[in-house]
Amino acid sequence: MESELPNRIRVKLFKRHEDGLGFLIKPRTQKPFVAVSALVAGGLAEQSGLVHIGDTVLRVNEIDISERSYDDAVELLKALPVDAPVALILRGPDGYSTHLETTFRENGVPRTIRVTRKVVNNDSIVSRIRRTFSRASSASPNRNEGRSLSPCRNRSRRLEDKRTEGCFVDNQCCICDIDQNFPIVPNCNGTSYKNQRYQVKDAESQTKSNSPTIMSKNNSTMNHCDHSPTIVVTRPASQTDSDVTDADVKLRGRLSNTDRPTTVVTPGGHIDQHDNKKIEIHQNTEKITVVVKENGDLSKKHKGNMSTGKENGVIENNKLLLNSVMDNKSTLITNGEHSEDRAKQRRDSFSNINLYSPTSQRRRSSMAAVSPKKYVKLRNYADEKQVFTDTLHTKISQVVPCTNSKCLGSIMNHPPSRPVGEPRPQEELLTQAREFIDEYYTSIKRLNTEAYQKRWQEVESSIEKRGTYELTTNELTYGAKTAWRNEARCIGRIQWNKLQVFDARHITTARGMFEAICNHIKYGNNKGNIRSAITIFPARTDGKHDFRVWNSQLIRYAGYKMADGSVIGDPASVEFTEICQKMGWKGKNGMFDVLPLILQANGLDPELFEIPQDLVMEVNLKHPKFPWFADMGLKWYGLPAVSCLLFDCGGLEFTAAPFNGWYMGTEIGARDFCDAQRYNMLEVIATKMGLDTRKSSSLWKDRALVEMNISVLHSFQSQGVTITDHHAASESFMKFMENEQRNRGGCPADWVWVVPPMSGSITPVFHQEMLRYKIKPSYEPMEDPWKSYVWKKDRDKTKSLDRPKRKFGFKELARAVKFSAKLMNKALARRVKCTILYATETGKSERFANTLCEIFKHGFDAKVLSMDAYDFIDLEHEALVLFVSSTFGNGDPPENGESFAKNLHDLKSPKNAKNGESVSMSYFRMSTASDTDSPIENKEKEDEDDNLNAETGPLSNLRYSVFGLGSRAYPNFCAFAHFVDNMLNALGGERINKMGEGDELCGQEESFKLWAQDTFKMACETFCVGDANAIQEATGALSSTDFSWSPGKFRLTPEDNDKEVDITGSLTKLHGRQVQSCKLISIEQLQSKESSRETMLVRLDTMGAEDLNYAPGDHIAIFPANSTKLVDGVLSRLHNAPPPDQLIKLEVLQERTTPLGTTKSWCHFERIPVCTMRTAFANFLDITTPPSQAFLHLLATQSSRDVDRIKLENLANDIHAYEDWKAEAQPNLVEILEEFPSVKVNPSLLMTQMPLLQQRFYSISSSPQAYPGEIHATVAVVRFQTMRGVGPEHEGVCSTWLSRLQVGDNVPCLVRTAPQFHLPEDATLPIIMIGPGTGIAPFRSFWQQRKIDRDMLPEPTHGEKKGWGESFLYFGCRQNDIDHIYKSELTQAETDKSLTRVYTALSREPGVPKVYVQDVLKQNGKEVFEQILRRGGHVYVCGDVQMANDVSTTLCKIIQEFGKLSAEDAKFVMLKLREANRFHEDIFGVGIKSEATARDQAKRAWKYINAASKPTSGKEVVTPIPAAGICCLFPFFKTRTSVHPVENPDPP
Repeated sequence: MESELPNRIRVKLFKRHEDGLGFLIKPRTQKPFVAVSALVAGGLAEQSGLVHIGDTVLRVNEIDISERSYDDAVELLKALPVDAPVALILRGPDGYSTHLETTFRENGVPRTIRVTRKVVNNDSIVSRIRRTFSRASSASPNRNEGRSLSPCRNRSRRLEDKRTEGCFVDNQCCICDIDQNFPIVPNCNGTSYKNQRYQVKDAESQTKSNSPTIMSKNNSTMNHCDHSPTIVVTRPASQTDSDVTDADVKLRGRLSNTDRPTTVVTPGGHIDQHDNKKIEIHQNTEKITVVVKENGDLSKKHKGNMSTGKENGVIENNKLLLNSVMDNKSTLITNGEHSEDRAKQRRDSFSNINLYSPTSQRRRSSMAAVSPKKYVKLRNYADEKQVFTDTLHTKISQVVPCTNSKCLGSIMNHPPSRPVGEPRPQEELLTQAREFIDEYYTSIKRLNTEAYQKRWQEVESSIEKRGTYELTTNELTYGAKTAWRNEARCIGRIQWNKLQVFDARHITTARGMFEAICNHIKYGNNKGNIRSAITIFPARTDGKHDFRVWNSQLIRYAGYKMADGSVIGDPASVEFTEICQKMGWKGKNGMFDVLPLILQANGLDPELFEIPQDLVMEVNLKHPKFPWFADMGLKWYGLPAVSCLLFDCGGLEFTAAPFNGWYMGTEIGARDFCDAQRYNMLEVIATKMGLDTRKSSSLWKDRALVEMNISVLHSFQSQGVTITDHHAASESFMKFMENEQRNRGGCPADWVWVVPPMSGSITPVFHQEMLRYKIKPSYEPMEDPWKSYVWKKDRDKTKSLDRPKRKFGFKELARAVKFSAKLMNKALARRVKCTILYATETGKSERFANTLCEIFKHGFDAKVLSMDAYDFIDLEHEALVLFVSSTFGNGDPPENGESFAKNLHDLKSPKNAKNGESVSMSYFRMSTASDTDSPIENKEKEDEDDNLNAETGPLSNLRYSVFGLGSRAYPNFCAFAHFVDNMLNALGGERINKMGEGDELCGQEESFKLWAQDTFKMACETFCVGDANAIQEATGALSSTDFSWSPGKFRLTPEDNDKEVDITGSLTKLHGRQVQSCKLISIEQLQSKESSRETMLVRLDTMGAEDLNYAPGDHIAIFPANSTKLVDGVLSRLHNAPPPDQLIKLEVLQERTTPLGTTKSWCHFERIPVCTMRTAFANFLDITTPPSQAFLHLLATQSSRDVDRIKLENLANDIHAYEDWKAEAQPNLVEILEEFPSVKVNPSLLMTQMPLLQQRFYSISSSPQAYPGEIHATVAVVRFQTMRGVGPEHEGVCSTWLSRLQVGDNVPCLVRTAPQFHLPEDATLPIIMIGPGTGIAPFRSFWQQRKIDRDMLPEPTHGEKKGWGESFLYFGCRQNDIDHIYKSELTQAETDKSLTRVYTALSREPGVPKVYVQDVLKQNGKEVFEQILRRGGHVYVCGDVQMANDVSTTLCKIIQEFGKLSAEDAKFVMLKLREANRFHEDIFGVGIKSEATARDQAKRAWKYINAASKPTSGKEVVTPIPAAGICCLFPFFKTRTSVHPVENPDPP
């Protein structure tokens, strides 16, 4: 009788208080009496997917209940403890088979599922198999007479493979007698191939010998037939020969009860008949295994008549898998030449066929591509719960040279696949190049993009034309890091992403190689804080121009072989020491003489260079307990730099690529000092310890070894040199292996090399199974170059040694060393790149970035880029990046920083872990920490912190620092800079200096100088570049850059061209944005004549410019001109200036270094275009903003009176005096020149040092469909008096300029999109608009657009909702009859239902209490709550900062009151509204009073910070910067803001 099919599973659940085990039970009429009747929705049983309705419960926590009554079982289940695990044995429903399967995701993570299938009646199949074999047994014995026998064979490790691959063995089997001649199996249609005989080939020999093989033209015909079991015919391992590779052939078909009796395949007729055979039939759900047994030793009996498959192309029939036969579309390939194309076709044909059963043994590498088993389980014998599933090995690039009968894992180096020095064949190079380019572009998520296609075409074209190609810098960096990541023999790979890659492919000489290696050593030493690095020299081309480092390590000790055969020094270096001596080097015959470098460049004869002694960092060994240890004179170098490996990347072979990591203690203590073939110090140490060395049982070797390693660790640590012990290294490798399993689905590892050389079994790696395989990029061993190198010159004569040597005195040597160090610092500076990125709206960040670049050029290869011009992919491979950025409005990035911010955010949180959707959140959730987040939010932050503390991140190689510019008048001060700083840190970057902040209200220039100076010093220390002179020069650059002014550095030259200056084109070049010219249509005064203030509706004609297309909610940036009065005042004070209306060109005297020396020449200073002086001061330069301290210092140099000079110098040097003076007077340039009349102003000084006149932003007040070709702006004219109302009157630059324009005048402008302030896409949603004063500006475009939509579009629908959403406007002004702007338009909008309701708050209405918009909101709190939270409405706020804060506070209180929430939860809801982009803010500035308040508090904060002693109780203390109400609680606003503090009216 056949064995019972598996129908039992083991399930572990937790009993919970709310829903128990998650299922309901019911009684059965027969044993077992307990069955599952239903699953609790959302319960653990349903979530697991392992419990089904109809299951019967057999055991509970190892208690058998199959015999118990239903009531007893119920009591037992009730008695189970809550919140405790429960193990259940379940049996599936009757008539079904049930088992658990473990599947694997792409990254190798296992996932267990339950498989329940209806039972197929296999009894007839088994019976037919028996009958078939019985008929075969009774067949004529002469049927195959005269044919040779090919015996079944198997590998000797079958039992191991069964354990590894998890085969299933039944407890019962059927036995019957059979003979081994098989007719052909029928196919799914019931037909059979009666007259066809097959020969099945060995898997390895299929492409090597001439023999027929089975193939299918259409792979689709080889699929499983439904519910058909797999039939496996095999022999027991005891009857096979382990030396021959076995082969399997699976044929698929449908075996059903209606099929006629089954016949069996005859394998080519090459099997002799033998009687008295038996079969065992093992049956489960998926497979019926027929094991053929023989009475007697068949293999021995017929050994003389047998031939192997490799000899005659006949396969040994040790295993024939019959899982259905090919259908009628299948074809048979008979005898003939099996070409490479035919072999490939066969492999492709079988690529989708399951060729191996779980019990089949491991395939050879030639069949690896068709194996369905895409994983290997790796157990940890110290932790049974830890099982790794490796899928990465399927990407192997090189076959491990082990065979079926022997493992070569412990062989040090395997023979190369090509002769030494032979370049890689072009076809192979092309293949590997494509694989690497694909891998690289996949890693940067740009595979199959236009950039990828272009890059591959470049590579392919280069290989076809030149036989090689060049890797880009980023590709090289990625390849070098990945090669370390792939190195199976390295235990310290957890820091692979922090590898510093030095690109030295430009070097052509041995001298250049030497300088690069010296720089590498200096960087790696890092004063003891070892850093991993690799220097990569040019790649191999034709094999005749290789670059090689002949040393096995950059630093290694010599070994001198004495006449008596003894060795002084390191015995491992004897051969190389002799080479050095033949080249002229004379050692000192010491134990620790550092060998010179022998470097070979471009295939020329190698050259010898001695390493400067100051670069060799050595550690003298001592012991914490044994004083005599120090007297032994032992020492070792601190930098392990391997230089004999070939870097194989993208098919290119880099034969010189020295690489260093850091030491693990046992490498020195156990191997270098205690190996018998090395320094062999064990016995010496044991003797000094007084140990008994006569017998091994005293364990004197072990004890001496431990003390040696203690000495190494103690010495390195006490001298501050990086080293790790083998226990820490093992633990870090286990963490690395876990990370790799999670990230890549596997980790190549060589157990022989990874396990430390001492205390192996007490390290975690000892108990971990590992899989050794090779994937590229990789580091490969090379043969010692001197063994095959043919000298181009006769080195035996060593003529140079006979020349008399010049003797140098101490002073000459000292000067030479100093000069050499200086050259080395400069060379390293050229190699360490520093990228400076800026984001700006006004240009100040760009100016600071350029100054920073001039500073860093004294020690680095520095360059400046705007964030939007920077390729974000390069960030991962940068060594040093500095960021200078402002913050736009209330927390947003400047426009040219938006894409960078998004890329940073996506890199940190690419997908939502729950549903795979993009995370929708403000960029600035990481800019500041909030103490008011909800518990849910805190949980999110805890998870985020876990990510911040990860060992490595995508930017772990990056060193950076950030400087932020902003104004404390805004609640989110420097929010974008904080966001960049925190995100870079979260992504693994390393801060070299804490973030700097510059407040435009207080000491911004001084803050930048301090930060820049500290950052340069820290960068020099980090990268070991620069010296005291460089730091001093860089510090001087803070006050003297290429942009600073000095007499004779700039000049003005007249131009003869009388062509009128194109203002719009010049502004485009000046600001790097496409500026368009509009025509003024009209200006309408919106306030009554009785009003003391002015508000204008400015209408502009876009002249059809496509760049000026916009949507309601966007901004217009207008480029104003300074008032004529101020311009004339400046022109009248210029000294030695050309005529104001003469075209002039500003030039700068620049130095240029050429091969012939340094030359100076005058060049156009492109900051200011060719124009007249009047145009420059009217349109390009800002003469109204108070100047910086640096500018005042320059003015002091131009003063002819001591009184003026002293006062100017005091303002320039005393930050507190300067801030008080600036806040009180707010002087423009004309007022400064009047205050200091003795100053003789050079015009070039002003044109080079004054800031540029910036654009002013206004919210667009029109709909493009209501007013095609027009842009409307609502502008409040700004006028105020300084010095608390008693000083001169100042005017807003842009508003007063607009007010004086005439119809038809040109207005330079551009459009800035505000996508976060647009109308919702779902027009059925309600919207609430809040805008007092000119804050109504964007909402005018909203109600105009809504009217157009209502007139022209059908009624909107969204789900069950239908109709236009309601729109409510909350407007605020002082008095209804004086400044209620757009009153008539609002009345009409209500009439035509463009607005549902308008609420007006009057703050100065006579006889009426003051009412602000937030008060009206509070009165309508219930309706507001319903519209926002019940109906999904959107809220829009436009106004100054203080008003926005008050509105946010009011809304938060409304949510708390009507939502019956706590204050904390209400704030959390507000935050979620912002994240969902349903709370929109357009903050256009701060009121003058608010700005003054903020400045006063900023000044007090500055004084507090710089005070010698902090104030005690009772004295003045620093109060919070004014971010009133809700803004203090929500530093993460996602707003779109129009900003210019001077241009804002008083708050209503």
